[in-house]
Amino acid sequence: MKVLFCGRIFAQAPVFLAKALPTDEIVSCDTLDAPAQSVDADVLIPLMTPITRSIIEGSGAGLIQQWGVGLEGVDIGYATEKGVRVCNVPGDVTYNADSTAEHAIFLMMALARRMNEFGASFESNSWGSPTGRSLFEARALIVGLGRVGRALARKLKALGMLVQAISRDGRIPEEDKPYVDSVGKLSDLLNLSREADFVISTTSLNDQTRGLFDSRLFNSMRDTAFVINVSRGPVVIDADLLEALSTGKIAGAGLDVFSTEPFSANRDLLASPKVVASPHIAGVTIQNYIGICSVVAENIKRLKEFRPLQFCANFSDTEI
Repeated sequence: MKVLFCGRIFAQAPVFLAKALPTDEIVSCDTLDAPAQSVDADVLIPLMTPITRSIIEGSGAGLIQQWGVGLEGVDIGYATEKGVRVCNVPGDVTYNADSTAEHAIFLMMALARRMNEFGASFESNSWGSPTGRSLFEARALIVGLGRVGRALARKLKALGMLVQAISRDGRIPEEDKPYVDSVGKLSDLLNLSREADFVISTTSLNDQTRGLFDSRLFNSMRDTAFVINVSRGPVVIDADLLEALSTGKIAGAGLDVFSTEPFSANRDLLASPKVVASPHIAGVTIQNYIGICSVVAENIKRLKEFRPLQFCANFSDTEI
């Protein structure tokens, strides 16, 4: 069976899968080559490559299997019309949620402790400088209470933070209530952001959240507050964020995702001394990749054996 990784980022993903499926053909291609390379593929795995109508139409693949959670780049409607299964790997069956939440905390700490200034302190022999801030007793506003948001709330509460959140309906699962001090709806975002020290995006990308982190939000925040994005790049309007940073409306930003990946859109963000950036690695941990690989490999085995697939987004598990 030919398994095609569409895109070359997350370079270790094919390595992990090749070890799990040693008798299958595991290949990768550049994003621009995906239409031609997918023609004889049995399984397509998008790595930040949109799986469009034209790719689906020209491919004989019976499965589009995401290496992770997000399926916003897949034309699920047309895949369903063509009888192609579309599956993902939910964050709660791997270490994705915990890995991503942990990385959000890394970005928060890096900003609060002014990590970008460490090099200058060493160069000037200024030991004991800069003076940072502790997360203890600071106020976090988590935007999105999915798997990552709830994992982050648990970790931040353990650090002694006051944790507020925004969820779609203003509610939170009963088991997570001990970790969230208050919760509001999307319409409460600007009001709740006024007192937050950190506003953190863990939301999914949809029509409501695209461009949600804009000038209105940054203008409502305190000038000592930070923005963190470990969700999807288009949640943030780059130009608005850059303006807020350059004019001192907010103190800094920790970014793991960007509106264009691989990064090419707004390099001024990377150049800003107020930004701590990472190349979309929040979920890239050995523990998470082992978990994702086991689910993906199992689904490919099931496809070969005409058995129901796991975590299928467009057909029930009884259909194959």
